[in-house]
Amino acid sequence: MGEQPPWNSYGQQDPNQWQGQPPYQSQPPYSPQQTYGRQQEPQHYPPPQQQFYPPQQPPKKKRHWVRNIFLSLAGFIVLIVIVSVATNGGSNGTPAAGSGAAPANAAPAAPQAAKIGTPVRDGKFQFTVTSVSHAKSVGDTADGFGDTAQGEYTIVHVTVTNIGSQPQTLDDSSQYVYDASGRKYDASTNADIDLNSASGSDSVFFNDINPGNTVRGELAFDMPAGLKAVKAELHDSAFSGGITVNLR
Repeated sequence: MGEQPPWNSYGQQDPNQWQGQPPYQSQPPYSPQQTYGRQQEPQHYPPPQQQFYPPQQPPKKKRHWVRNIFLSLAGFIVLIVIVSVATNGGSNGTPAAGSGAAPANAAPAAPQAAKIGTPVRDGKFQFTVTSVSHAKSVGDTADGFGDTAQGEYTIVHVTVTNIGSQPQTLDDSSQYVYDASGRKYDASTNADIDLNSASGSDSVFFNDINPGNTVRGELAFDMPAGLKAVKAELHDSAFSGGITVNLR
């Protein structure tokens, strides 16, 4: 048998192959750019337009008019108070015209110290210095029961009254005297025991005084011989401010 022509894709013999023609070649795919023998120019589209939006308005600030009014009134009141205080303070310290008083900026005069015989108060006690004496020794020195000063005793005679509403203890260790140089001297307890009454009813040595009661006694201070005390500092307790009495 002779050679049979090949079969095509439809199950039929391809006569072109049989007649010695070259086999069928598929055409290249259709390109949209080739039309009627020339290239098609690409289409140009306009660029997208940008959308514009109106600018946003900033939020409106709230008007705190109530707060502003309140602050203004408060400031006005404070100003009035300051002016009033300044005016009143200046008028109190200003002397009257032609009165000869000291100017307002002058230092206030120091309070004068009380003198002997003048009642003074500190806390619950009222003190009255009645006199001042001096001695080299006190008590019964002949029998060996007295005390002799290293220098000389300055003896302060004092009356003490409890002006409070509760009992208060009078302690001689809380009382002091000063010399002219400002040196401070405390009381001599042993000499105070010898000077004051043995019964304690007329004593200023560690005596408990009830409200309204008065005691009288003596406070001895051992000072250099020939040196005088110029003032006494009297206290109702160790924690009180004290009161000064001039002894000259």
